[in-house]
Amino acid sequence: MAYNLHMYAGVAVWECGDRLTKAEEIMRIHAKRMIQYNHDNGLRNILPHLQLALKLMGSAEDAFMTFCGISEDDFFQQEWHRKGGKTSKLIGHTTRLYLAIMRGDMALGERIYEMGKMYHKGGILFIGSIMRAFLGGLVAFATARYHGDNEKEMIRVAEESISTIKIWAKHSYWNFANKLFLLEAEYWFLNGNEKLARRKFGDSIAAAAKHRFKNEEGLAAQRAAIFHLHYNRKQEASSYLKHAKDCYEQWGATGLVEQIDAAMSEILEGRD
Repeated sequence: MAYNLHMYAGVAVWECGDRLTKAEEIMRIHAKRMIQYNHDNGLRNILPHLQLALKLMGSAEDAFMTFCGISEDDFFQQEWHRKGGKTSKLIGHTTRLYLAIMRGDMALGERIYEMGKMYHKGGILFIGSIMRAFLGGLVAFATARYHGDNEKEMIRVAEESISTIKIWAKHSYWNFANKLFLLEAEYWFLNGNEKLARRKFGDSIAAAAKHRFKNEEGLAAQRAAIFHLHYNRKQEASSYLKHAKDCYEQWGATGLVEQIDAAMSEILEGRD
């Protein structure tokens, strides 16, 4: 039951792009049922997803406090020191990585990615592992552009991510095409090929829209805006940010909409 709850919640929140309000309502019901059934593992597996949905929606509620009586930080401190429970550790790590990337905080994303390495060695392939391959590639490409001490390692991670997603796209084009195109866009962005990067960002946005992944359509548009800002094309960047905002509004991610509004204001005011 715990694993099935995780699979449902993961798909509902970060994979299919359905309305967050609907997913939040259903997860809240399941969390209450886990308490009634005294199913501790089921509760541990669903709460990180519920917390992620609340943060994306811009809510100040702490799901862990609501259902466990402790803060999110205290919950994860307990999880890191608890024997066993690898699945809940993987979920906690991946939801935090996802939130950092959706917020555009790649520096935090890199730190979370590095912290999660110990939990992603071996084991079965589950949705968190799939998302980590995609999210890790995005973090790695963004980090490599700053030419830090770990640039070679980040390029290796990024290229490995493309290779992995490319294989999956052959088996499920619907689910992975937009992810592959976005990683390829970041690859060409890193390597200075503006023409191919621009085309691949467009391909990613179009594929996500066609396959109704509204969340990833918004993410691709947001990353395209960063690409255009890098070349000081503020008008195009603003256009892509508006596209991202529209996607996030349809998804129900009010927290991300507010962040996009702030970014657009900075561009209009002429700040970097």
